[in-house]
Amino acid sequence: MKLSSLDVFIIGAVAKAIATTLTYPMQTVQSILRFGRHRLNPENRTLGSLRNILYLLHQRVRRFGILGLYKGLEAKLLQTVLTAALMFLVYEKLTAATFTVMGLKRAHTR
Repeated sequence: MKLSSLDVFIIGAVAKAIATTLTYPMQTVQSILRFGRHRLNPENRTLGSLRNILYLLHQRVRRFGILGLYKGLEAKLLQTVLTAALMFLVYEKLTAATFTVMGLKRAHTR
């Protein structure tokens, strides 16, 4: 079965959207740790351990609700999905062109 360019583009976009949605809460915590300069009050330690990551996730849920874990997701999806889909499409086209130039057939798996 040969996929059209639109099929490849859509597959890349859907894959990136799913991956971004699943990992977004951790990306948010990573940004807080990297740029937020958050500290725990009792020991005044810089956050970074797994316990502190879970603490930040818990604080975000307490402050904004469960949807707070996904606050800003729309902008992130707009930023990443189109780029990933285009890169996926270009990769597939370059791979096909390379195989054609080399005179090889792509291995098809079922």
